[in-house]
Amino acid sequence: MQIWNQTGYPTEFTMGMDKAGHEYIVVVVKGTFDFPEAPGGLVRKSSIQMPLVMADTHTGDPGYSATLWETDFAFRKPRCDVIANGCAYAPGGRPTERVTVGIKLGNWSKVFDVLGHREWRALGPVFSASAPQPFLRQPFSYDSAWGGTDRLDPDDDLPASYRQNPCGTGWARTRNQRLIPGLRLPNTQATGEEIRSPFGDYRPMSFGPYGRAWPGRIEFAGTYDQNWIDNIFPFLPPDFDERYFQMAPADQQVDFPKGGEDVVIVNLTPSGRESFRLPPASLPITLFNANEKPLESAALPDTVLFDLENRRFSLVWRVSQRIHRTILDFSECWIGPPTRGMLRARAAGKRYIRLIDPSGRGAEADAA
Repeated sequence: MQIWNQTGYPTEFTMGMDKAGHEYIVVVVKGTFDFPEAPGGLVRKSSIQMPLVMADTHTGDPGYSATLWETDFAFRKPRCDVIANGCAYAPGGRPTERVTVGIKLGNWSKVFDVLGHREWRALGPVFSASAPQPFLRQPFSYDSAWGGTDRLDPDDDLPASYRQNPCGTGWARTRNQRLIPGLRLPNTQATGEEIRSPFGDYRPMSFGPYGRAWPGRIEFAGTYDQNWIDNIFPFLPPDFDERYFQMAPADQQVDFPKGGEDVVIVNLTPSGRESFRLPPASLPITLFNANEKPLESAALPDTVLFDLENRRFSLVWRVSQRIHRTILDFSECWIGPPTRGMLRARAAGKRYIRLIDPSGRGAEADAA
């Protein structure tokens, strides 16, 4: 399929399948924008367009560390994911033991506390946290959120994990309480929820992607039992729910942004506060199938990705269309508003060709 991209944003297409076994062509577009230099300034298209993520990336070994960015090639998303990776910054550039960080997008917001390094200490049969170490810049992720896998006993061949976040830190089993002193506490916690026990049940707090096998997501993956093995494999089970494709936890899923929503970012960059509005978010995408009318869509982004350390963010759009015979039936895809030459060629039933003149500037031409 030929893609005519008027936006300059990275674009690719792939195939997807629903739980009924129907195949789809899926077109994915990712546009990156820079934060404005001054609060309330205009967002501009970034000179560095972030590439589409082909496979999940992690902070360390896959399966044993937090997901940094999840693949951009989800099949469909019922809602919009809001994801952010970065660090907490001390207000005013003065060392602090604790800071509240937050992101607001339209009517949605999420805040939590970030603390400096601390460890569990034993006071007889009771455990207490050491005082947080002051910091100017404190990285965080689900690696440094509440949870973890209890590997304190080197002779334990079956270490247990905190189900809501097996790659975190601070949690342990009571059987290993003699080994707990020195265990690192998390750097994040819910605002107003103090972590007081290594055996407690606390909420892991971060802005990153949620693990594919964690509670709150794995339930949507469906049932893979003997009936599935015998009668359904390799297709998805009938109880698969497309909410599984949402990489953000439930409290970071929002309505599809339309553009113009207020964005406020607090204590996640050295300036202390970033504020701006999302750019216009509707993206024209036209998909041509030789045997059907074209799919014309004003797509809205289903993913917002904040790269806070680089003061930029990306919007991800996707459209899908069912394949009835073969993916080769889809001949063209237009990303962004079409040029006059594209429209003329389509109206005349000709094939559109874009020529590049020697100066490097694009020149349009229509060819039969």
